[in-house]
Amino acid sequence: MSKLEQAAQGAGVTILCEMGLDPGIDHMLSMKMIDEAHALNGKIKAFTSFCGGLPSPAAANNPLAYKFSWSPAGAIRAGRNPAVYKFLGEIIDVDGSKLYESAKRLRLPELPAFALEHLPNRNSLMYGDLYGISKEASTVYRSTLRYEGFSEIMAILAKIGFFDAENHPLLQETDRPTYRIFLNDLLDVNNVSTSNTKVNGEETGGHDDELISRLMMLGHCKEKELAVKILKTIKFLGLHEETQIPKDCSSAFTVICQRMEQRMAYGHNEQDMVLLHHEVEVEYPDGRPTEKHQATLLEFGKTENGRPTTAMALTVGVPAAIGALLLLQNKVQRKGVIRPLEPEIYIPALEILEASGIKLIERVET
Repeated sequence: MSKLEQAAQGAGVTILCEMGLDPGIDHMLSMKMIDEAHALNGKIKAFTSFCGGLPSPAAANNPLAYKFSWSPAGAIRAGRNPAVYKFLGEIIDVDGSKLYESAKRLRLPELPAFALEHLPNRNSLMYGDLYGISKEASTVYRSTLRYEGFSEIMAILAKIGFFDAENHPLLQETDRPTYRIFLNDLLDVNNVSTSNTKVNGEETGGHDDELISRLMMLGHCKEKELAVKILKTIKFLGLHEETQIPKDCSSAFTVICQRMEQRMAYGHNEQDMVLLHHEVEVEYPDGRPTEKHQATLLEFGKTENGRPTTAMALTVGVPAAIGALLLLQNKVQRKGVIRPLEPEIYIPALEILEASGIKLIERVET
């Protein structure tokens, strides 16, 4: 869209972009907090943002504690993107293949019931430039939220080879393999015993034991407890079943995407959830104590008059509608291709957003 800047300026029109949730509400909250701090002669010491679309706790009822309202393929690819951010003055680069392994635990004191983790979200440095804080902030970090444990499982599924997009020889044959045969091939399982044992109090067959053994022998899991967790995920997704893999699956990646789409979709009456949390650390030159400014948005999917609306649809769609309203009312004077970073946009937009029922909680700690 930025390539249209000159044409939009020449035509005297405004193209308001990035007016959803992320980007969108995150931009507006960020600039409100930063501008308010600067107005009080504060200096931004650290900017940290966490955002994620998740199942509500009641719907987070599978081993990954996650469900898809969009393409699993897109979500998995997003989890393989490299990332870069600044932490305490140091530039941190994260290779896409190691992104899941870089996840860190997160607890928000205001929301103690949520066991969360966060992964760096692509290029955080550009937001330091966008927000005008790259020279003053020693930390600039944007991240994606998941429930704790998600990334650990996804990292091991990647190690097994399930995210490999290359055509797999077994899947090019006319005689289609079963999911179990394909899984055995990925884990190089040849000798399968038939005896039953108990793992963590649950009876497992010989194939289960062999899979646990292979996960540990191949170095995918260092502890048996984790191997059992991976086995439960494999079984939940049906990757161990004795049914043939469909003909349209030609790679390990398409196999797991197909299984996730079938097994990890939202059920009837299940709700999603959106959580956005900003933290801005502000220091002052006159001896005032350093402050931590926080802003949180927590929204759940709703059902009104029998019609469900997801939290993601609300938090993406309502800001877009607000942007259109501001343009129609000629409230935005700037021309060209713009983001909602200026007070003439974010002040009325956030007011309308709250009036529409999407609540933002702000607080300051010293």
